[in-house]
Amino acid sequence: MKIFAVYTKVELTKKPDWLNGFRSRFDEPYEYHVTLKLPCVIEDAKVPEIKAKLADFFSNLKIPNHKLTLTFNSLKVHRESPEDICIMINAERNEEIFNLQKNIFSILSDYKQYLKIKYKIYEENFSPHITIGRNLDEQAYEKASLELKQDYTCEGVITKVVLGVVNNNNVTEANDPNNQTVYNL
Repeated sequence: MKIFAVYTKVELTKKPDWLNGFRSRFDEPYEYHVTLKLPCVIEDAKVPEIKAKLADFFSNLKIPNHKLTLTFNSLKVHRESPEDICIMINAERNEEIFNLQKNIFSILSDYKQYLKIKYKIYEENFSPHITIGRNLDEQAYEKASLELKQDYTCEGVITKVVLGVVNNNNVTEANDPNNQTVYNL
């Protein structure tokens, strides 16, 4: 069995000076990204099928200048539980990213064995964002909230979408280029 997810790589072209230090203290070292298809469990034999579906989709995709530009400017705190608090910066409404996610969701609609039930709900209620703090307990969140600045607006460019396929859902495997198939916009 494998775990797969589809996400964009986000190159931040503008970010506040404090952001990198904040993330190094309160987040895991994932690259900045927007998740389009949340982690699902699949049989190993399904991986080539998913790669082929995505390759076909991206070979026919027409995005002006082969990039999407997003502005992230709305702070959101999600409390899954007192031991699982996440800090995100949501993006302004951008129809291109919503259409891209809707198409990926449709193309991969047969793959519904989500790693966690909550992922299905997140995916159906797509809200593009970058995560700047995750898996925080109340004490860590209180410390993080003292360091949050009012200027958290970021601008980002997306030129690549990644199909990540891993054995274990962790940052080491997710960041390993051998586990990533990259599609250009």
